[in-house]
Amino acid sequence: MAEILLVDAAGMSITMLSNKMDQYSKENNLGYTVVGLADAQAGENITKKQPVVIMIAPQVKYMHEKYEEAYGDKIPVVDIEMMSYGMMSADKVMQQAIDALK
Repeated sequence: MAEILLVDAAGMSITMLSNKMDQYSKENNLGYTVVGLADAQAGENITKKQPVVIMIAPQVKYMHEKYEEAYGDKIPVVDIEMMSYGMMSADKVMQQAIDALK
């Protein structure tokens, strides 16, 4: 399965959203696993797992450029829409990820 990586500062709130998205993907047979990690762990995960999309949480939007420069030539880097993140809308954030792959 292809992996979608969600990144935030500490990995706490992003884990809730990644679990909801992972469940949504399974229920809808989308073929993705979704992982939420802290910025400190993300680099190692990207090297090992090669996610198909990197999604940046709104509270760490300032990290977008860092990920874009390091991985943007191979992996789409997307800022998670604030309202979707706040509402933990797995379907809307998943759609953002899928749109980034088009």
